Amino acid sequence: MTMGEAPGGPAGGAAGAATDGTVIAGPTGQQMTVKISGAASGGAYSLIEYCHAPGAAGPPPHIHHRHEEAFYVLEGELTLAIGAATVTVTAGQAAVVPRGTVHQPSNTSAAPVRFVFLSSPPMDEFFTELGQLVTRSGGRPPADQLRRLGDRHDSIFTDLPATGTIRMNNEQP
Repeated sequence: MTMGEAPGGPAGGAAGAATDGTVIAGPTGQQMTVKISGAASGGAYSLIEYCHAPGAAGPPPHIHHRHEEAFYVLEGELTLAIGAATVTVTAGQAAVVPRGTVHQPSNTSAAPVRFVFLSSPPMDEFFTELGQLVTRSGGRPPADQLRRLGDRHDSIFTDLPATGTIRMNNEQP
């Protein structure tokens, strides 16, 4: 049983091992594991585990007008640009990104970072579609497609070129 698919629906609840979850392609080349999907939480939130490789730029800066996000670092250091501030979140620490705030998680360290993030309302469907787009485009999704996907899911990218492709999978140019 996985946490992403609760037996009996959200009211039925679910229990699972820490390794349970639904694996999806992550936008920066690492796999994501949806530990608790929006469907399993009755549309309240999603909980996703993710890693950023050393030096990973992460997603382009973006803003959510209807979502809060919280990040909890399991291993390593997550660099989190939140508005005009940049914070380093280390193992055992958490940070919250309030809705309406431009932000960008990245890894500026020389070691991998592993973290979980909670999004309310859930964003697992966005990440599933984003991973598919990045995979189809070989890690370089067209800016217009990325913008449309983000607009549909309240993930407004604030620093995309008008045309061209975006390097998302942290490969060298």
